[in-house]
Amino acid sequence: MSGYKINFFGVDRLYDAYWWRLTRRAKEAWRNGTHINGEKIKELEIQIAKKYQRKFAVGVGSGSDGIFFALKSLNLNSNSTVLCTVFSYIATANAIRRLGCKIHFVDVDERGNIGPIDSNIHVDAVLYVNLFGNIANYPRLKNFCNKKGIPLIEDAAQSQGAWHHGEQSGSLGTISIFSFDRTKNMPCFGTAGMVLTDDVNLYEKVMSYRRTKNENDFCYNSIIPEDHANQLLFLLSKFDKLQDMRKKIFDRYKKQLPQNILIEGYNEAGIFSSYHKCVITCNERDLLKKYLHNSGIETRIHYDYILDRDVTNHYPKAELLSATALSLPIYPFLKTSEVDYICERINQFYGI
Repeated sequence: MSGYKINFFGVDRLYDAYWWRLTRRAKEAWRNGTHINGEKIKELEIQIAKKYQRKFAVGVGSGSDGIFFALKSLNLNSNSTVLCTVFSYIATANAIRRLGCKIHFVDVDERGNIGPIDSNIHVDAVLYVNLFGNIANYPRLKNFCNKKGIPLIEDAAQSQGAWHHGEQSGSLGTISIFSFDRTKNMPCFGTAGMVLTDDVNLYEKVMSYRRTKNENDFCYNSIIPEDHANQLLFLLSKFDKLQDMRKKIFDRYKKQLPQNILIEGYNEAGIFSSYHKCVITCNERDLLKKYLHNSGIETRIHYDYILDRDVTNHYPKAELLSATALSLPIYPFLKTSEVDYICERINQFYGI
């Protein structure tokens, strides 16, 4: 039992809000005796592909597996170099390392998204992250990849629900990846992911990695259990409503917090965040975290490291964010009174 008044994650509240419908869907799968390769995972793949306007979607065991399968499907190997942001969750770079590829790290911008890229470098693919749910500079990335004739891989684990001028995150890469773990905007009560693409060859490769009946083929047995798929189908039907609730919470933070400490997406018409995280950059970050902890508020640091661990003073913006960023609770069933209390304590810490 947590000692916090306000927990950082709110998946328990999501379950409380929809418990009978979620439980009924899990029981439906259990009673059918189908654990894998059932109708619900197929239906989930169809509905995800339809919603995000992709030709194909493949359910996999986790977002981390999804990134690895995406890279592998593009025939990248130990002779390949993949460009990657230096500031992200470890799963992004670990998928590249898992395949044995070399990594060309780049610094981030002030939002934590991928920063400027030297047009003269040679890389075989770009893997980018829409960090905190904010869309990266997509036209610049797409233009770079088009000129090089290389694939663009979208790690959309944090950005399901974000938009870029009429195109949804999940549709912006040659191949894109969602995560459905408990921390994400559409969480399952376990772990799961989805790979999306319009390329039939990539689709067939990812399908073969996930699971195969041919004992001579190499596969990873990475699947979404049928009960989780059925619950995710329900949450997909509620997804837009839950996103509206997230945005209202983010907007409430924005109105009450000190100016310019909240990391936001691009302030441009047609670009919308998924509001996956509510992140502030602040002086005396660690002291503030402790102060909020003593006030019964759980916060997290995303992230207190950079992925290129052997290099310092080379990625100034990433290193600054790793020392100043603090994530506040944000989830659909967070109460407005709780948001007000968090803002009150932050303002009190800074004497505002």
